[in-house]
Amino acid sequence: MDNKKIIKQAKKIMDEFISALEKVPNIKKEFGQERNIFTRKPEKSEYGPEFWDIAVKNAPKVKDRQIQMDKKSW
Repeated sequence: MDNKKIIKQAKKIMDEFISALEKVPNIKKEFGQERNIFTRKPEKSEYGPEFWDIAVKNAPKVKDRQIQMDKKSW
């Protein structure tokens, strides 16, 4: 199959799917979630203190037991 034929078939499938969805009653058109709590509470780790040493071996910069990252500028 060539690319044009595949693209044409994919568009046909998507169009048929959209048409079928329009016929289904009571579909919510809104997306997303509402949350009351936006952060997780810290939990006690099941790993020992040596885990941190192993985990940060490859980190380029570590200061005060925190991995230092560069902020991306756009």
